[in-house]
Amino acid sequence: MKDSLMMLANFLKNPKQTGSIAQSSKFLTREIVKNVDFKSSKCIVELGPGIGTFTKAVLEKAGPDTKIVCFELNKTFCSHLNRNFKDKRLIVVNAGADKIKENLKKFNIKEADCIISGLPFRNFPDKDKKKILKEIKNSLSPKGRFVLFQYTNNLSKMLKSHFGNVSRRFVPLNIPPAFVYICGKRLK
Repeated sequence: MKDSLMMLANFLKNPKQTGSIAQSSKFLTREIVKNVDFKSSKCIVELGPGIGTFTKAVLEKAGPDTKIVCFELNKTFCSHLNRNFKDKRLIVVNAGADKIKENLKKFNIKEADCIISGLPFRNFPDKDKKKILKEIKNSLSPKGRFVLFQYTNNLSKMLKSHFGNVSRRFVPLNIPPAFVYICGKRLK
């Protein structure tokens, strides 16, 4: 099944989980990836990779010893990722973003240097958003980054309450247009 048809079919089946009818544009992908420190990252986590648009770009730029751990709830997308990305650095986990730390431990990974996300936070109740953001913060290295995109601008306040440094960029050339947030921990 073509990637775009797979995205649409999964969106129609479960729009709250899939979150988008189309894969991310090259412009959004470029904005996400340019905020990842590939030189010092030993572990990059991706939340909600879907069909792997960001995954492909991350694998192209990541170092030979970098682990890329993708957390995906949708089993169809998990199978797609495993089938289409034959790379020893990639680990696909069929689990939610609230289980990052426990799954990293299974692979002897202490923390992530960067976490990128395509999760549709607008579809989650506030208590779930807070739980996921806490899990992300607790799974990041002290100088780690959380890079995510959203189609709405209403997550800023919650991100600022969890992370010390939050910046935002607008990417109009995407369907729909998106906001990219770059978050870092407050360093003591």
